[in-house]
Parts: sequence; C-alpha cells; structure tokens
Amino acid sequence: MPRRNRQQSPTGIYHWIVRGIHKKTLFHHTKDYLHFKSLLKIHKEDHQIQIYHYCLMSNHVHLLIHSPSIEEMAKFSQIIQRRYAYYYCGAYKWVGSVFQPGYRSLVVDREDYLLECGRYIERNPVRAKLCKHPSEYAYSSFGYYGCASEDELVDTSPVYLGMADSDNARLAIYNDYVTEIRVQEEMMTEATRCLV
Repeated sequence: MPRRNRQQSPTGIYHWIVRGIHKKTLFHHTKDYLHFKSLLKIHKEDHQIQIYHYCLMSNHVHLLIHSPSIEEMAKFSQIIQRRYAYYYCGAYKWVGSVFQPGYRSLVVDREDYLLECGRYIERNPVRAKLCKHPSEYAYSSFGYYGCASEDELVDTSPVYLGMADSDNARLAIYNDYVTEIRVQEEMMTEATRCLV
C-alpha cells in the first residue's frame, strides 16, 4: 500500500511522533534520553527546526515543531532516527529495526491548537501514570514552561509569549492551563480503563 503524501501545514507547525518498533522501549536509562536530546539539539539547528514542546516517553517521542518545509522535516526525521538507531544497536547489542517505519506529522493549523497540543504532549507522563504532576517528569518541556528551568532544546512558543506581559504571570497561567482537571479527559481516561 503506497504511503500517502504528507499534508503541508499552513503554519509550518507539526505534531511530530516517532515510536519504537512493536512498541519497543527506546530509552532504558537516563543516558539514552540525554543522547536522544543531544541529537535533537544538533540536528534541529542543521535543518532549521524549532522545537516548541517535547516529551520523551520510554517507547515513543512527541515533538511540537516548526519546520521551514516538509523536505527539511523529512531530513531531520531521517537523521534523528538513523543516528539514534545506530547508538541503540551499539549500546544494547540489538540487531534489526529500532523505530516503526517513518514518523507521523500532524498538522497544527491554528494558534489555539498549538497551545492545546503542547498541553497534550506535556501531560503524557501524567496520563501514563508515571507521575502525578508534569513537573515530576524529567524528559519534557514542562520544566521550561511551567518551572522556568533552562532547556537548550526548547524554542519558546509564540503563543506562550502572548499569554501575559511578565514572566511570572506567564508561568502561573501556563501552570494552571496544563494542570487543570478537565472533566472530559477524566471521563475518557476512565472509559479507556474500563475497556482494558
């Protein structure tokens, strides 16, 4: 079955996702997460990619990125997956594929969705029950936006900057926005749990 052409985002912003093959664990130790982050840092600059939000889960990765073109995003994706697979196979004596083929790139075509998508990405560890609060998870951009921690990987989201005039006000508003309990999310989580 031929692969469909990727949809071009009018904003240049995409929700980028890669997964381990057959839900394979990609990150076993802190050094693995840090190595992947270092690859992202190097190659985002090479391909003019901006990373607004990210979350590295054990078997998949979410990024909210701005790319100058679909072609640059494809080159960025290919080199990240290839370099990390090379590292992974060497570190864990693995033979075979590390990632599912390709990557997903969901179009973010509205500013309000950019903020909502960032929230979704940074709440992944909470939904997965790895932590109770996004600030407790070390491998996401929440530390940058919600705790004012330094993070060389993050390019500040323009929507975040527009939330308020001062750093402290933005921090408070963002924390409330990401951590607020939404009834529909709770209901979906409960419904999903009942189906298992």
